Amino acid sequence: MHSYIEILNFTPDATFRPLEMLRPFVAQSMQDQDAPKKLGERGLADFEERVMASISYYYELVGIDPLRGSDIPPNGLLPRFTQSLIGYLQQCAVQRPYHKEMTVLRHSGVTSVKIRYKYTDSVIKKLIKLGLKNPSILEAPEKIFFKGGVLHDLIGMQFIYASPYEREWVARALYSFFSYDHRTDDHLIYGFYTVKRKSGYQGLHCDHSCFNPRFDASFENAEPLEADAYALSMDDTTLLRSFRHLFNVELQLHTQFENMWSSMEHRNSYNIQAKGVGRSEKIAAQWSLLSDTMKNLEMQFERLQVDTEQAQFEVGYRHGYTFVKSVLERLDEEAYRTYLSYTQRSEELEELLKSHEISRRDYVQRIEALASELEGVAAMQKHPTLEILFLMQSAFVRYGLANHRSYFNSVDIYHFVATALKKYLAIYDKLKADETIYKSNLLTIIVILRYQQLAQQYGLGLIHTGEGVMSERERQLVSYETNLRLFKDVLTQLNELTPEELHEIKSDDAAFLKIVHRTDVLAREWELLINESPQEHARIGNEVARFRERYITPELLTHFQTLLAHNKIKNVGYIVKFYTTLLWHGFILPINALKQIIRYSAYDKIKTSDLFFYELAAYKFLVVEGCERLEDCTKEPSKRSMSPLSRRHLEAFHQQNMIRQLFKIYKNEPRFTFLRAKFRFEQLTKTEFKMDHFSEHIS
Repeated sequence: MHSYIEILNFTPDATFRPLEMLRPFVAQSMQDQDAPKKLGERGLADFEERVMASISYYYELVGIDPLRGSDIPPNGLLPRFTQSLIGYLQQCAVQRPYHKEMTVLRHSGVTSVKIRYKYTDSVIKKLIKLGLKNPSILEAPEKIFFKGGVLHDLIGMQFIYASPYEREWVARALYSFFSYDHRTDDHLIYGFYTVKRKSGYQGLHCDHSCFNPRFDASFENAEPLEADAYALSMDDTTLLRSFRHLFNVELQLHTQFENMWSSMEHRNSYNIQAKGVGRSEKIAAQWSLLSDTMKNLEMQFERLQVDTEQAQFEVGYRHGYTFVKSVLERLDEEAYRTYLSYTQRSEELEELLKSHEISRRDYVQRIEALASELEGVAAMQKHPTLEILFLMQSAFVRYGLANHRSYFNSVDIYHFVATALKKYLAIYDKLKADETIYKSNLLTIIVILRYQQLAQQYGLGLIHTGEGVMSERERQLVSYETNLRLFKDVLTQLNELTPEELHEIKSDDAAFLKIVHRTDVLAREWELLINESPQEHARIGNEVARFRERYITPELLTHFQTLLAHNKIKNVGYIVKFYTTLLWHGFILPINALKQIIRYSAYDKIKTSDLFFYELAAYKFLVVEGCERLEDCTKEPSKRSMSPLSRRHLEAFHQQNMIRQLFKIYKNEPRFTFLRAKFRFEQLTKTEFKMDHFSEHIS
């Protein structure tokens, strides 16, 4: 990941001909765009004069004498504004590492930023094209070039990044610097839309945006000025603040390959390709073919990057808890070898399914036969602990089957889930009934968390919302009452672990983090809605507080970082979730968590729901708690350092991100994942989520 931003300022050549010398070019451009045919001889002269009047106003904005022209860099409002804008970004970049918004942009993958304003020839062609569609726009030249005018790309900025996966991070970061309509159509990214043309050009564009650094208090109350108030004596900062409401800025996001292609096409074929009767379909097809070829190369480079990263970060098999294996090995070495052989058989069957070397029907039959065999082995054990361990392995095999949603339909998955949940409940009942089972409290914790993890995927877990949200069948599968009973028990078990037992479970580093994280996630769900009597709620709340006092400590961050450094955590989704837990409890700054999440998105695609819960935790830290630094979390709310402007900006920023993510979760992830995210969003932000949340902004 690049850690720098290279900022380049590309403006037109500083040669502006006298206005009257432009008439031949205007006449030729009108001819190229079939103006005589569309307007007739009578309307042609009037149209030309209107174009010339508009160019005269353009010269005024640029700072050019229309009679004499100029061959030196102009210093009118338009070039000064673009120079001031790029200068502001340069200033933000120099202030690193203190400037949070620029840091986010840098870590999003941006390698260079380009800015330009349209040069004279391009403005003439565009005015003729737009005027032929609607001649009335040329009646008021002063309205053409400003916000709301038809020439929305007079000023353009390109943000260039390396890989396609980074485009969403870049678009997300630009929200802090620009204001634009935050549309929610599925194909749009934070107000950006995909542009694909026959020529092969493609990129993300955002029209009608205005420069608006929402985080900068000096811009908040700046008085907007009209163009005629411009004076050469204005410094860049004053100019930028005063005229930012006046100009459209078209934003473009390009990968490095897209930027290379568009630069070549624009330079070598623009006149043929882009305008009027000069279009050549043969050349267009060749440029389009080149674009497709470069897109394929880009995809190969991105795949190579991911494979290179994953070579150091391979996803391993689900081996379960090391603690369980160590107990088994300690009690009976032969039983341990049997356990391992069944684990290997389960993994081999899963590989056959993934490589399509076995049918889904055969896989189900063989995996269920294997689970039944394990139950038979369990029944033959003389020691009750060994029986429990083999039953747990059998349930874990069924747990894996229930998670193969990409291979089976919803009816089949419902059956697999129901079976696995019943098996875990039966094991739980056995553990509670027999006090002679070795390390029964540790085994109970594992069984409960396995049950809860599966139940949460197919229900609302500890979020109980009453009638109308879950069907009767769904409530029977994963009832709130059962979930709550098991949650209370896992809190009790964890809170009563002896130092020896805690040391034993900590010996499996990754498993210890999973247990703490998973229990805290359940606690956060339970805290969302109050469903018990005041007395019962207070009792559970005390147990949650005891759990957090013992386990949710700064040591958790150190433990997590040590495991990451030694490559002991193999699941990118889990890493994102754990950063969320650390952020929720104020052990890490949102920006530091975000930098790591962006980094890990190069290893694997991160689920939208996992990113949503990061946003939720960032919203809590920054907006609800009003913290900017970690030390703020220990201060009284009235003594925290965040300014009202920063809080308003961050509130809008994270709410917009979460709303967009909720739309994506609704479309692409299971229903209960969406519902849990929706309830959490509404509870924390006090804002109702609507499917047409931004419809008033969509014309």
